[in-house]
Amino acid sequence: MKNKKIYNKILLLLLASSAKINCYQTITLFMKPYPTATDKKIAIAKAKKLKKVPKVSKYVFRAFAKPFLTSGIFCTYGGNSSITDLNGQVSFIRTHKKPSTTIIVTKNIVPILSLENTVHHWELSRKRHVKMYNAEKKLDPLAKTYFWDIKEKPIKDNIVSKDAIVIFAHPKYVYIPTGITITTKNPQLVLPDIYIKPGINKVKSALLLFNVKNLVSPVKSLYQKGKMRYSRHLKN
Repeated sequence: MKNKKIYNKILLLLLASSAKINCYQTITLFMKPYPTATDKKIAIAKAKKLKKVPKVSKYVFRAFAKPFLTSGIFCTYGGNSSITDLNGQVSFIRTHKKPSTTIIVTKNIVPILSLENTVHHWELSRKRHVKMYNAEKKLDPLAKTYFWDIKEKPIKDNIVSKDAIVIFAHPKYVYIPTGITITTKNPQLVLPDIYIKPGINKVKSALLLFNVKNLVSPVKSLYQKGKMRYSRHLKN
């Protein structure tokens, strides 16, 4: 009987600690290929060079070109780094409480150190290759509907705010729709889709990761097996 009580106490402690680990809130965004008509023209041209049947080759080339456009894009948030997966998704554990964030698209940021390997803050390296947006989640009191309101904001100084998501790419290859997008009440922040244009250079972003890998922590994904599916948990 005594052993059973001890076992029950241990079980309750394990369940409590597990619940504490998984109760974090996340901020997520999805990147999708920018809709263009040029993919079809490129596919037909390549099909002619290979002397294949145009109808077959056209769809084959479009299938190869589209999925990998949005994967492997380097992003940072709250001192953590991650890259978009094959679905174009990137997620971080939220470190700020307000249902809003700043989105910065730039080729590079510079760490300002207070001590060796201790970052005081980050700064933009060049203002002319930077786009900055403010994304705020709001509630329409009449319609009782939640929505995202995204606006492009002027760059007043070089300091990267603590709530900012930084997407490492040339701004001309990243399209962020401004205006209102309907969303849900979910405390997990899921930003509206971001669109990536062909021509984005992801190799430079990968090289940048090597330069700052000692100053940012990679986000780790832990997968837990359930009855019908795997659930994904983030760990800094």
